[in-house]
Amino acid sequence: MLDVEQIRDVLPHRYPFLLVDRILEIVPEKSARGYKNVTINEEFFEGHFPGHAVMPGVLVCEAMAQVAGVLMLSQTGNHGKLAYFGGMDKVRFRRPVTPGDTLVTDVEMIATRGNIGKVKATATVDGEVTCQGEFLFALVERDRRRDPSEIASHTGKMEYGPGESMKTTQPTTEIHPTAIVDPGAELGQGVVVGAYSIVGKNVRIGDGTHIYPHVVIEANTSIGTDCTVMSGAVLGGAPQDYRFQGEQSYLRIGNGNIIRECVTIHRASGDGETTIIGDSNMLMAYCHVGHNCALASHITMANYVGISGHVLIEDKVVFGGFVGVHQKVRIGKYAMIGGMSKVVQDVPPFAMADGRPTKVCDLNVIGLRRSGVTPKVRSDIRLAYKLLYRSKLNKSQALEAIENEIEPSEELQYLVDFVKSVRSGHGGRQRDG
Repeated sequence: MLDVEQIRDVLPHRYPFLLVDRILEIVPEKSARGYKNVTINEEFFEGHFPGHAVMPGVLVCEAMAQVAGVLMLSQTGNHGKLAYFGGMDKVRFRRPVTPGDTLVTDVEMIATRGNIGKVKATATVDGEVTCQGEFLFALVERDRRRDPSEIASHTGKMEYGPGESMKTTQPTTEIHPTAIVDPGAELGQGVVVGAYSIVGKNVRIGDGTHIYPHVVIEANTSIGTDCTVMSGAVLGGAPQDYRFQGEQSYLRIGNGNIIRECVTIHRASGDGETTIIGDSNMLMAYCHVGHNCALASHITMANYVGISGHVLIEDKVVFGGFVGVHQKVRIGKYAMIGGMSKVVQDVPPFAMADGRPTKVCDLNVIGLRRSGVTPKVRSDIRLAYKLLYRSKLNKSQALEAIENEIEPSEELQYLVDFVKSVRSGHGGRQRDG
C-alpha cells in the first residue's frame, strides 16, 4: 500500500492534478488498485457544472491513468521515468462521478514491449462501474531540465583543460537516422528529432526543442526554444479552407510549448498570413487549432479540444476536454471553458462558461487571484458580472451602470471594452464583422 507522499515519489503530478489519494494494493508487473476521494472542494466543480456537480470524464480517465502510471513506474528499471499517455481505446462511461464518491480504480497489465505498456482499467463507485477502458503509455526519461544526464547531453557540460579557464561545450543536435529533414530546415542547438519524423522546407526549430517520433512539421513552420512535440503531431499542415489556393502562409509557435500526441495545427489561409501560438501553452492529445488563429500564452487545452479558424484566445485560458469553438470567436484572458461545451459566441475575460451553447455561469475568482488582482478590484469585477449576467438590465444599461457606479480599474476597463466590442460584430462574435 502507498500513501499520498509515496505516490508523489513515483508520479510527477502535483495539486490540483494529482488524482490518486492512495494505492491500496500493487502486484508488480501485474495489477494495482487505487482510490480517489472526490470532494466538493475540487477546483473543477466550480465550472462543471454549477448546480449539478459532475467530475469531468477526462479527469476520471486521468485518475485511472495515474493508478496505471504507478503500476508501470513501480516496475524494475522504471523508477524516475515518466509515463506519458499514448492513447485510449474502448473507453466507456457508465455513470457520473459526483462529490462524496470514492473512485476506486483497478488496473491490469495487458502487455509491455520495450518502453510501451498497455493496461486495462476499470473505475467503480460503491461497486458500480463508472468507467472502463484500455490505456497505452510510453515510458521516457524525465525532462532534461531535471535529469542530470540529459542536461549533460543536450545543454552542454562544463570542461577544464590544462591551464584553461572554465568553458562550455555547445549542446549537440540529434537527428534519428530514419528521420527526414529538408536541407533548407534550420535546427538550433540541442534539438532532438525522433525516429520517422519529417521536417519540411523553410522550417525553423529553436534551441532545446524535442521532436518525438512520427511527427510531421510541414513547410513554413517555425517553433521556438524548449518546446516538446509528441508523437503523431502534425504542425503547419495546409488550412482546411476552400479559399486556400496554395499561397505562401505560415505557422509560428513560440517558446516552451508542450504539444501532445496527435495534435494538429494548421498554417494560415491567405498570402503572407500566419497562425500564431504564443509561449508556455499545453495542448493535450488530439487537440486541433485551425488556420489564422492567434493563441496567446499559458493556455491549457484538455484532450480533443477543436478550435476553428480565425479564433483569438488570450492569456491563461483553460479548456476542459471535448470543447468545440466556432470560427472567429474571441475568448478573453483567464476564462475557463467547461468540458464538452459548444462555444459559438465570444467568452468575456475572467468568466467561467459552460454549456451547449456556452453561457457565462460564474466568475473565475481563482484566476483573478492568481493573476494578482487585488481583493477590491475582484469585488468590483464580481459586481460588474452581476450587472451584466444576473440582473434584468440589458447590455447597454448594465454597461452604463458599471461606468457610473463602480470605481474604474485596468481590469474593469478591459472587461467593459471587451463587452462593448462584441456588439460591433455579428452573432455575438466581435471578429465576425
